[in-house]
Amino acid sequence: MQNLAFRGTHEQLNTSDNGNFLKFVEFLALFDPLMEEHLRKITGNEIHVHYIGKDLQNELVQLLSNAVKQKILAPAHAAKYFSIILHCTPDAGHVEQMTMIIRFVDVISNPDSEIAAVSIKEHFLGIVPLKETTGAGMTETILRQLEEMSLSIENLRGPGYDYGSNLKGKENGVQ
Repeated sequence: MQNLAFRGTHEQLNTSDNGNFLKFVEFLALFDPLMEEHLRKITGNEIHVHYIGKDLQNELVQLLSNAVKQKILAPAHAAKYFSIILHCTPDAGHVEQMTMIIRFVDVISNPDSEIAAVSIKEHFLGIVPLKETTGAGMTETILRQLEEMSLSIENLRGPGYDYGSNLKGKENGVQ
């Protein structure tokens, strides 16, 4: 949310540029005696398995990502009908990436009023690397992503595609 790096350029405690995760762990040690003792053992090389390395950080990022995605998808499931917006572009390693954005109408009923609040929601769901850039390969990826999110293709209305010829086209494209 603050556009700050979770992991830094260094993976050691008490160094500059070690990222927000390790800085937060160091901050907790100021107020938590248990964390302070744990960090003392790590820096004193008394223990070597400490669970604050990059693997745990990646796992935490994935868990947070899944939690945010579930919060986004809950009202989308309630709305029933949804639209997806797709855009493909290669990354720096020349791997084709597809961004997925979901759009739906969120209706929030007000118990004090007969009028419900209606708003159009649009959320970025993620970037999906494409193994195959043909229309069939991309369709398979989209269907797999929708299935993982428990979104039914029957409720998909008016999908939006970028200018890519593999996304457009009724016969050979994703459409």
